[in-house]
Amino acid sequence: MGWYAGENVYTGQLITAAQWNNYLGADGSLDYLKVQTDRLDLVDQDQPSRALDTIYQNITRLRVVLVSVHLDPNDGVYVYVGAASPPDILIDRLYNSTNANSISMSSTFIVKPSYYYELVTGTGAGAPDIFKWTEWSLY
Repeated sequence: MGWYAGENVYTGQLITAAQWNNYLGADGSLDYLKVQTDRLDLVDQDQPSRALDTIYQNITRLRVVLVSVHLDPNDGVYVYVGAASPPDILIDRLYNSTNANSISMSSTFIVKPSYYYELVTGTGAGAPDIFKWTEWSLY
């Protein structure tokens, strides 16, 4: 038996647009989903100049942040987000536990409007550095 999605609707079953709209209602209707998908064209990409151990505030729309860092052995970077400055919610930890190799690691996270975010360096043999920092502001 497939996943049960409502009256007479199963995974893998073809359904009409009318059935879909009836089952999911206004927020799941095909017309609503098309409008939401079209809004993805409004995404702004930015590659700002950013630094570790610096607090930033998202003052606009919902923001997706992708950061790649280079880590020497035993280096670490902690990703914090929060409503106040300094941000206090640890959402990710990038750590190179190898004893001999340098590595690159990435973190992707979402920052709500008016929230703060920071990447804090941990203690290690070297100094972590940013390889790539990209941000997308969503509608």
